[in-house]
Amino acid sequence: MSIKRLLLFSYIIAGLIIAIFTAFMTFYIIDVPIGMKMFSKIVMTITFTLPVIALLSYILGSYFSKKFIIIKNRLLKIADEDFKLYKENEYIQEIANIHKTLNTVSVKLKNSIDDLQEKNSELTWMVRSFAHDFRTPLTIIEGTIEAIEDGLIVSEKIPMTLEKIKVETKYMNELLGDVLSFIQSMKSPIKKEKIALKEFIDTEIFVLFEVPKSVHFINDVHEKEIIFFTKTDLKKILVNLIGNSIKFTKEGSICITCEEKSVLVKDTGVGIEKQECKKIFKPFYTIDASKNRLQSGFGLGLAIAKNLAQKNEYTLLCDTHYKNGCKIVLSVLH
Repeated sequence: MSIKRLLLFSYIIAGLIIAIFTAFMTFYIIDVPIGMKMFSKIVMTITFTLPVIALLSYILGSYFSKKFIIIKNRLLKIADEDFKLYKENEYIQEIANIHKTLNTVSVKLKNSIDDLQEKNSELTWMVRSFAHDFRTPLTIIEGTIEAIEDGLIVSEKIPMTLEKIKVETKYMNELLGDVLSFIQSMKSPIKKEKIALKEFIDTEIFVLFEVPKSVHFINDVHEKEIIFFTKTDLKKILVNLIGNSIKFTKEGSICITCEEKSVLVKDTGVGIEKQECKKIFKPFYTIDASKNRLQSGFGLGLAIAKNLAQKNEYTLLCDTHYKNGCKIVLSVLH
């Protein structure tokens, strides 16, 4: 039953009951007996009152019906992925609250769909890149084995050829390991704890690396700086960022500091071009100038680091305004 019809019936019935009750109570209070003449007047009064009640009910029903038709149409638009927000001022509080809720739902659905589309695009790119990177060593191994079977490789060169196969096999194993790490980074458990950042960096991060004499580490974090993070995730993120800094810094410093609840990793290396800054966190993307696939890495490290950051309600960003090298910022999601 529509709202208009429901209100029409409800108000007519309610009006009829109220009119009859009022008439009889009036005569009861004034203690006047109800004769046929008085009874006919009561019936006449009710008869004239009901159309007025019906008209008012129809007007109110039409008004509220339009309000709910708007809500129904909004829901249909949301179902069709039209997330336009409702800006009309509504003085009926309950209906205004419904529109506020629908606005919130619209924003959340739009963000979720955008996020899913982005992740789907990244996943497609990742699968294609993985297939390409995996196919290359597989083709080399297959071709080498066929050459051995066809007698195209002399016996003296077989040990060297087998070593080449081992190298390609190791490459495939490392690639598969990084892909599994990437998948794990999206679903590993969160166990946040209070971490004294300065001590953590000195005792669990910097000690893992050896750097040339021309490069030195700087821990510029305040003694009292605390971060709530899953310790293993934070370690993986910082190890990855420091490792990249070492790779591209020939001299100068690699510094970790804090600014406004963000952790900054800065180096005096070659830096990153502005147009590359957003791409470096995508799976299988690498800006290494080296064309040697065995040395340039798989481009999954920063993608893994960003996944781990997001799980802990942080994000990783590349500072495009930093000119002295590269600056990566681990900041809280807002």
